[in-house]
Amino acid sequence: MATSPSSNSGFFPPLCPANEGGGPSFEVEFNDGKKDWTEVFDLTDLLLETLEARGHAPAREREGWLRLPDSGLWLWPQITSYWANSDGSVRTSSTIEVAHAELLPQGLFEFQHSLGADIAASLTRGFDLWAQVDLVVFLDALSADAAGLSHCTSMQMNWSAKEGEGQPARERRVLFGPVAHQHAKEATEEEEHPFCPCCLFTNTWDAFKPQIESDGLYGVRLYAARDAEGEVQADCRINGEDWPAGADALRAYAAQWPDRGFEFRKQYVVIQSPPGA
Repeated sequence: MATSPSSNSGFFPPLCPANEGGGPSFEVEFNDGKKDWTEVFDLTDLLLETLEARGHAPAREREGWLRLPDSGLWLWPQITSYWANSDGSVRTSSTIEVAHAELLPQGLFEFQHSLGADIAASLTRGFDLWAQVDLVVFLDALSADAAGLSHCTSMQMNWSAKEGEGQPARERRVLFGPVAHQHAKEATEEEEHPFCPCCLFTNTWDAFKPQIESDGLYGVRLYAARDAEGEVQADCRINGEDWPAGADALRAYAAQWPDRGFEFRKQYVVIQSPPGA
């Protein structure tokens, strides 16, 4: 696809300083015992092709950025690591940075950890999962009201003005993206509240009070797992950076799950003030 002109607003995203990696392209040297050769992997092209396969129409901008003209979202992928397994498969780690002139001018990023038959297949698989689980939340974040949400459920929070204390009325919401949920077997007893799209967040609510009570937009990665022996692990990032309070809360929540053998729950949520609020 040919490079498109930038948007009329003149906005061009800055890069997040915390998003460290090898950039949107890299070279790998190969040797099959007979000859040496080098292959170049362009993450921007791979992300563009992945999004097109999902029905989006990204435009390639300068410096490796993609822009989704219909939404105004800007996307910048980069490699962070890759390594080959003994069976020939490849694990990759990448990030995608997201920005928007009004919604998210300073941008944020999130990791994609993936496995595939080769480097390109692994990166593409990670990008495809990101498009299904993360991108859809940002698309809904552009909607001003719950009736306009296409992919997420939401929770709305409103505070009345306190004139004597100089506090204006405030409105916040949480968008709950699709949940990735797998378990090895059915539990012999059910949870007191059956698992639903809001559960990962509402059961760890206190860990995110600073973001709820702020005025900014925050992208939150929630991941919790419990193995067959009852050992728990969790990962939580806000705007791409580790959030230990969230990981601690997720571990405490996972410890309460009924025994389903190995089980994991993963979700991306956005905390924001609705556009125009």
